[in-house]
Amino acid sequence: MSRRHRYEEPEPVPIDPVTGQPVAIRYEGVYKSFGEHHVLRGLDLLIPAGKITVIIGRSGTGKSVTLKHVMGLLRPDKGRIFLGDEELTSFTDKKLRTVRNRFGVVFQNAALFDSMTVYDNIAFPLYEHTRMKRKEIDTKVATLLAQVGLSGSEKKVPSELSGGMRKRVGLARALVRDPEFILYDEPTTGLDPILAAAMDQLIVETQDSRPGITSVVISHDMHAVLHIADKVAFLVDGVVYDEGPPEYFRDHTDPLIHQFVTGSLEGPMKV
Repeated sequence: MSRRHRYEEPEPVPIDPVTGQPVAIRYEGVYKSFGEHHVLRGLDLLIPAGKITVIIGRSGTGKSVTLKHVMGLLRPDKGRIFLGDEELTSFTDKKLRTVRNRFGVVFQNAALFDSMTVYDNIAFPLYEHTRMKRKEIDTKVATLLAQVGLSGSEKKVPSELSGGMRKRVGLARALVRDPEFILYDEPTTGLDPILAAAMDQLIVETQDSRPGITSVVISHDMHAVLHIADKVAFLVDGVVYDEGPPEYFRDHTDPLIHQFVTGSLEGPMKV
């Protein structure tokens, strides 16, 4: 007798309720502790595809830990994390290394190699992970430097660059392999208001010029948050306290949200 196989409908792609876009990254009940220090305490978070999601919250609430999990740099103690329809928490270390190739990261301090020129810093991932020819790499580096407003800086070393310029080089390096996802860890920290505004504009321009790229930004700069975000997620004690579009947070009367957004000393959060 022949065996019949029941056809199973694929699960529908989850939709982010804030933006109405398909979900690119999904955290389900994620817990993470370091010894007695409990950082994530059941995190549920949706990152919409093709949009800029900004994660805000006080220091120590789990923002950076959240990003490290999606790249497989940390594994949760409990819970699941999905990249599209793939469950990252079930991947081997070898497969996670492949997943990291889909990400570009802009670090808080740019994390450039001090002994390398700007050219070598940007080209490094291509030499390490691709078989591109030197002429192709030259073109790629020059194109990215033009995009971040640093044409002609190939031969400079990091010590010759301002803080804002170093972060632009860091962004160029993050984009050099055409990632699907780009993660920004406090991209405006240490910059004056004018340079911070320029960096914010660059983040938006990068998003607009690369259709489909999904961006996640960690920031304490509420002025930037309210101008660049498509979605804002507010973390408190390792969980999402609230989320919504930037105007939702701008006009919110909840004491906790209002205190954080305005930077007031008066409110339920104590210094």
